[in-house]
Amino acid sequence: MKDNSNKKFFGTLSQKELLKLYAKYVNSPKVRFFKGFGLGLIPGERKGVKIKMLEGSKPADPPMELYNCHTCGGVYNLGHGYPKIVQSLKDALDSGLDIGDHLQLSEWRALLGEKLAELMPPGISKTTFGVSGGEAVDTAIKFSRAYTKRKKCISAIGGYHGHTGFALATGDPDFKENFLWNLPDFKQVPFGDIEALKKNISDDVACIILETIPATGGVLIAKEGYFLEVRELCDDHGVMMIIDEVQTGLGRTGHFWSIYGGLYEHEKVIPDFMVLGKGMSAGIYPISTCSYKPFIEKAVFGDDPFIHISTTGGSDLGCVVACEMLDIQSAPEFLNHVKEMGNLFGKSLKEIADDNPKLIKEVRGRGLMWGVEFSSETLGQLATLSIIKEGVLQNYCGNKKDTLIIMPPLVVKEEEIVEIIRRISEGVKKINHLI
Repeated sequence: MKDNSNKKFFGTLSQKELLKLYAKYVNSPKVRFFKGFGLGLIPGERKGVKIKMLEGSKPADPPMELYNCHTCGGVYNLGHGYPKIVQSLKDALDSGLDIGDHLQLSEWRALLGEKLAELMPPGISKTTFGVSGGEAVDTAIKFSRAYTKRKKCISAIGGYHGHTGFALATGDPDFKENFLWNLPDFKQVPFGDIEALKKNISDDVACIILETIPATGGVLIAKEGYFLEVRELCDDHGVMMIIDEVQTGLGRTGHFWSIYGGLYEHEKVIPDFMVLGKGMSAGIYPISTCSYKPFIEKAVFGDDPFIHISTTGGSDLGCVVACEMLDIQSAPEFLNHVKEMGNLFGKSLKEIADDNPKLIKEVRGRGLMWGVEFSSETLGQLATLSIIKEGVLQNYCGNKKDTLIIMPPLVVKEEEIVEIIRRISEGVKKINHLI
C-alpha cells in the first residue's frame, strides 16, 4: 500500500496549479523567471544533501533530484532535516515551549547568549537577537551610530548584507535604486583595496561593514593582511568594525569564524560586531544574532532596555535550535570534516578548471565555499543552468554573474563530493561548444 502521508505537505496540487497560484497571489515575475529554465520548478521532499522537485521538466518525466550546493547561502549547513535538530525542536514543542515574549526575560536567550560568547573571538560577549541576517546588520549599524554619534557607513562594492533598511543602504545600486534608497551617509569602496578605504575613512564615519568572503560579490578572497589593516584603520579613527559572517561563519571555511583564522589561519582579527543569520536556523527555525563588545551596550540602551526590540527575534524555540546547532558545528571533529571535504572539493574544482581553460578563468574559496569564475557573464549563467540539469543546484553570484557560487552542506560525505564533482564536470563540458 502506497504511503501518502507526505501528500499533506508536498504535492498538494499539481505544479501547474501551484504556479498559477504563486503568480496570482505571490510573485508573477518570479514564476516567469523560473519557467524560462525549462526545469521542474517547485521543490518537494528534501532530506540530507538532496532535494526532489515536485514534478519533472515535462509531465511524463520523473521528478528531478538535486544535490543542494546552493544551501540557501548556508541555511542548510547541516543539510535538510538533520535528526538532532529536528528532535530538539520536537522536544521543545512537546515540553510546552513557544516563541516567548520579547518584552520579558528569556531562559533560552540567556543560554544561547552565553554559548555564543564562549565561541566568539575574545571580547565579543553581548548579543541582540533578530529573525534575519538583514535585521542583524540593521542592528549593528544602529548600534554603531548610537555609540559613535556619527552617521556614515562604508561597505564594499559588490557586497551584500540584506534587503532591509540600513542593510539595503550598504548594497549595490541594483538592489536599492528602485526603492529610492541611495542614502547620502552610505559609501562603497572596492573590496580588498586598503588604499581606497584609507581615502574614504574619516573621523565622521560610524562603521565599516564587510563580509570576509563576499558571496554575492563573487566569492572574493582578500590579500593576506587586509583585515588586519582594516582593524588598524578603525582603531585610528574610532570607527566600529562590523563583520558579516552570515554565510562564512559557523564552520563554513573549516574554521568556526572566517575572520578569526578562517581566511588565513594565523590571522585572528577581532571586530567590534559580528552578525549571523541563515545557518543559525539550522534550516529549521529562523533566528539571527548581532554580537558585540560589551562597552557598546551602555551607549545603545542607556536606561531604556526597550529602545531596540524584535518581536519574534531570538524566540525561545529558535534559541533551542541554535544551541543544538552550535554544539554540533563547533565540535573539532566536525570542523576537521569540513576542512577535509573542502580540500577535496577545491582541488577537484581546480582540476575541472584546468581541463577547461577557455571556459573557466579562476577557482577560489575556502572550506566548502567556492567560486568558479567563467570567461563571461553569459557563460557563467549558462553553466549554472547546465549544471542544474546534471543534478547539482547552485547559483551565479548576483553582483558578479560570471561566477558560480557553490556551497555544499557541511555534512557532505566524500562519496557525495565525488558524485557532485562528476556532475559539475559534465555540466561544464556541455557548454564547451559555446566558446
